[in-house]
Amino acid sequence: MEKNDEILTGYSIDDFLKDQQGRGWKPDTRRRYRKYLLELREYLTRQGPPSETAVAKWRRQLQKRYGPSGVNACLAAANNYFRWCGRPDLVQTQQRRLDRDDQAPPALTRVEYLKLLRTARTQGRYRIYLLVKLFATTDLPLQCLDQVTVELVRQGRGSLNYRGSPVEFVCPAGLQKELLEYMELNGVYRGPVFVTRSGQPIDRSNLFRCMQELCRAAGVPEEKGNPRCLRNLYKATQQEIRDRLSALQQQMYDQLLDVEQEAVGWPVDRAADRGRPA
Repeated sequence: MEKNDEILTGYSIDDFLKDQQGRGWKPDTRRRYRKYLLELREYLTRQGPPSETAVAKWRRQLQKRYGPSGVNACLAAANNYFRWCGRPDLVQTQQRRLDRDDQAPPALTRVEYLKLLRTARTQGRYRIYLLVKLFATTDLPLQCLDQVTVELVRQGRGSLNYRGSPVEFVCPAGLQKELLEYMELNGVYRGPVFVTRSGQPIDRSNLFRCMQELCRAAGVPEEKGNPRCLRNLYKATQQEIRDRLSALQQQMYDQLLDVEQEAVGWPVDRAADRGRPA
């Protein structure tokens, strides 16, 4: 008899995910893949036996609900499962990125960023307030969120592993103080700071949903409610500061030269000395 978590008879979704665990898949990836695969199973249950035509129809349904990145995430889960089942005939070609998806994301301004913080504070949403501030002030990659632990926050800085490369994390003093308060209020004493009620690290789908809800409440375009836009704001702000410092440095240097010119510059009334030997 078919199990409740089987898409193809004899091939359990949970067995598939357990097998992938040994290949280094993170818990967040496995949770998302399980969600996508269960949605696919529910869809195919209404369509009849799994077939290339039925899976292709599911793919077209995804394109109506998600952008290219979302469609490809669902297809990646399905394709890995079908290959594991020995059914490459069901594998779907991932969607090519649209031109707009290749373009830079919309720029979040500091005014909009502060509106997000004020709205979160007004609504009493401490966690999303801290997450918005975390990405906008530390340049933290989303993939490293589960590495922001109690121990790291207490230290104030440390090295994170981002796709096999070390990334330096520095927590601003104000944010560190708020994070310590948040951990105390929520009884988080070890491990990742941002977790669900069951103690699991918060997944990206929940994070994106909360950020977009906050954008709607704050009157900020929803497409700016994501960690990428917040990180880009951090980088843009840092570059603006560097540009100002560079301009100030040049200004101070020019002033120094002007002072020296006044002190030891060659007098205009001695222009007749130009022809004499040095």
